[in-house]
Amino acid sequence: MYAIVDIETTGGSATRSRITEIAIYKHDGKEIVDEYQTLVNPCQDIPYNITKLTGIDNNLVANAPVFIDVAAKIDAFLTDCVFVAHNVNFDYGFIKAEFDRAGLNFRRKKLCTVRLSRKLMPGKLSYSLGKLCASEGISLNNAHRAAADAKATAILFTQLMKIDKEGFIENALNPLSLESLMPPNMPKEDFLALPNKQGIYYLLNQKREVIYIGKGKDIKKRIHAHFSGNTNTKSKFDFVKNIFGIDFKVIPNTLLVDIIEATEIKKHWPIHNRSYKRITLNFGLFKYTDRNGYDRFNFGRCGKHDKPLKSFKNLAEIKVFLKEMVEDYNLCPRLSGLQPISSGKCNYIEELECFGACEGKEDADLYNLRIQQAIVEKVNRNTTFVLKEESYERAEQAVVLVENGRYKGYGHVPLSVDLTNIELIKSQINSAYDDQDMAIIVNGCLKKAMPEDVVYIN
Repeated sequence: MYAIVDIETTGGSATRSRITEIAIYKHDGKEIVDEYQTLVNPCQDIPYNITKLTGIDNNLVANAPVFIDVAAKIDAFLTDCVFVAHNVNFDYGFIKAEFDRAGLNFRRKKLCTVRLSRKLMPGKLSYSLGKLCASEGISLNNAHRAAADAKATAILFTQLMKIDKEGFIENALNPLSLESLMPPNMPKEDFLALPNKQGIYYLLNQKREVIYIGKGKDIKKRIHAHFSGNTNTKSKFDFVKNIFGIDFKVIPNTLLVDIIEATEIKKHWPIHNRSYKRITLNFGLFKYTDRNGYDRFNFGRCGKHDKPLKSFKNLAEIKVFLKEMVEDYNLCPRLSGLQPISSGKCNYIEELECFGACEGKEDADLYNLRIQQAIVEKVNRNTTFVLKEESYERAEQAVVLVENGRYKGYGHVPLSVDLTNIELIKSQINSAYDDQDMAIIVNGCLKKAMPEDVVYIN
């Protein structure tokens, strides 16, 4: 026995919104044999846009029963029935949430008429209930009311049962078929093609545009977890119903998974991703020579094509680094950008005695020698390096290049390549912009790397 269900609600979230109307048509596989419908008092205001869509307002439900008063009757009506609906997870999620709030258990087998229609009526331009009813000659008057939508779905289900000559509907009830797990518009074949390997995956909309990018040590298990959760928010429902396909990229090297995920998110800008969707550039330390011949430091946010001596996540990090360098090499705080030009005595660091470069008292050549020594010993040392990880599935190694503290890109190179040859490495990697997100990821990789997996180039 089947129960074709439709509900109207105050909104799209099963956790925050409530049911305002429910209709159920019991179906024996051939025809409708019984029906139940009722308005439900949601105990919350019905938004104007919902009233405009459904015609259900606060006055209409004021004297209707609350859900807990009809829960036992609904439960009995659905007993021993397969729960059937158009976009079944929406209706099922709301009803299960109402039972949960009432302290009652609710669990039924599910069938989705969107998925059934896609399989048994292929080639339709749209599988929305309204468009399907129009194409199949099913009357749908008073749409967006539970009884009308449920009855139209029941008639559609009758047609699906008639044309199902190969037992697809019965097979869909088998948990191993995964039909009740899959998003309504996603081909099951896309899921079955996923590998049990590490990598990233792309969820695609109807236009084959990327709407979400994720990663996993086991891509298939990660995708399974996406759709098998118990959350029933509007955002998840909107997300799931817009998934029409999946693509993936196997990445055997752990070193590159986070880097490639972040790179792909910045490239495709998927609507459902939040992380890595900023182009937040790092701060940089720069050197220039003033008109009096003194080398000076300056710092600020890097542009995409700037080439700083060293990159930092924020201004505070730069000032700490500069202060240490000024102290270690007796540099002038004012010429190092730590103290404004017209701020009186050069006393940014009280215990430090400035030799007078800012006032022209110290010879520029002598001062510049200390600047150069500071750059060589504090800035350049260990800021250019290659992170590497052998790829056992292929005779090559994954590499990440950082030059002068800035992330330059990633790629794969033969095991025989000289990793100290910067220009050669650059020619074989995917170049990329350095920003805070990538710097954080690379620094994380550096901290986890074994000493033998880091090749410093001084």
